[in-house]
Amino acid sequence: MKKMIIGITLISLMILTGCGTNTEIASRSLEELHKEQGIPVESRTLASENFSTYLSFTSTLTGIKESTGSAMLLDTIEHVLVEVGDFVEKDQIILTLPKSNPQANYYQSMAGFNAAEQAFHRIESLYASNGISRQNYDDAKTQYEVQLANWTMVQDMVEVKAPIAGYVTRLAVREADNVSPGQTLFSISNYDSLSSRVWVSDHEIRKINKGQKVSASWEGNTLQGTVTQVDLAQNPDKMAFGVNVLFDNMDHILPSGITAEIDIETSLNPNSIVLHRREILNDNQGMYVFINVDGTAQRVNIQPGLRQGLYYQIAEGLNPEDELITQGLTLLHDNSPIHLLQENESLALIPEN
Repeated sequence: MKKMIIGITLISLMILTGCGTNTEIASRSLEELHKEQGIPVESRTLASENFSTYLSFTSTLTGIKESTGSAMLLDTIEHVLVEVGDFVEKDQIILTLPKSNPQANYYQSMAGFNAAEQAFHRIESLYASNGISRQNYDDAKTQYEVQLANWTMVQDMVEVKAPIAGYVTRLAVREADNVSPGQTLFSISNYDSLSSRVWVSDHEIRKINKGQKVSASWEGNTLQGTVTQVDLAQNPDKMAFGVNVLFDNMDHILPSGITAEIDIETSLNPNSIVLHRREILNDNQGMYVFINVDGTAQRVNIQPGLRQGLYYQIAEGLNPEDELITQGLTLLHDNSPIHLLQENESLALIPEN
C-alpha cells in the first residue's frame, strides 16, 4: 500500500513538472516571437471630429395641437365618417348620433330656429324702412340669437365635430357602439410639430438654455429640435425644473403619443480628438496611450477634457494623423517593437484590453 502511494505521488509530480515546463516553453516562444516580429497590434489614424455633450431624458412626444371629441348624449353611434389617419378641418363632422334622441329635441329646435330666423328677417326689413322701432328690432334679434345658440348646441349633440384641424389619431368607438355623456369618442392631433416637457434636476438646469439643439429618438428614427422654454423656478411637486422642447415633424416621421429618448446638447466642441475608454490606459502617472512611431510603441501621456458616456475629448497629448494603437495594449511598453496586423491576420495573439 505504501509503495502504491509513493508511486502515485511520483507520477503526479512528473505530470505537474511537465506542465510547468510546457508553459514556460510556450511563454518563451511567444516572447521570442514578439522580439523577432514585434507585438501584434491594431491601430487607427486619429482625425478631428465634433464632440458634443448632452443630457438624456425619456419623455412623451405629443402634437403641437391636440384635442378630443366627447359624447353629449346617452345613445348609439349612428355613423362614423372618418378613419384613423384622415386629415380633417376644424368643425368637420366626425360621427353622428340619432336625431330622434328625445334629449336632443333636434326637430323641435330646428323648427324654433327657422321660425325665429324668418321673423328676424321680416323685422330687419321693416326696420330698414323705418317701419318699426329699434326696440322691436332688438327684441327680434335677441330671440333669433337665442334660437341660433340652441340650434347650434343641438346640432353639436348629434353631429360631433372636429374641435381643431389635424389628423385623426384615435377612434375610440365604432358604429352601433353605445356611448354616454362625457365619454371620449376620438382624438385629433396636428403633429406637423411635436412637443415635450422634460424635468431637469437642479444641478443640471444650469447647463440648459433656450435655443439649444435637441434630438428625439424612437425605434431608429430621429427628429431634430430646439429648447423653447426653460423654467426659472422649480416645480414643488416634482422637485425639478420644467424644460419645453419642440421638434419639426412635417414628414410625420414620429407619431404623436410615443415615448422617446430626448437628448439636449449642452456643448459642442469642433475639431476634437475623441477616444473610447477602452483605448486609454491608466497608472500612477495618469492616463496614457500608445501610438505607432516607426514600428515601435511610444507612450504618450494625455489630458482628458470633457466626457460623454464612454468617450473622452482629449485636451492635450494627441494630434490629428497620430496612429493610435487600439488593440494589444496590455503587452506594450514604451518603445516596444510592434507588428501591425492586416485584415487577413489572426487576432488570437492579442489579449482582451
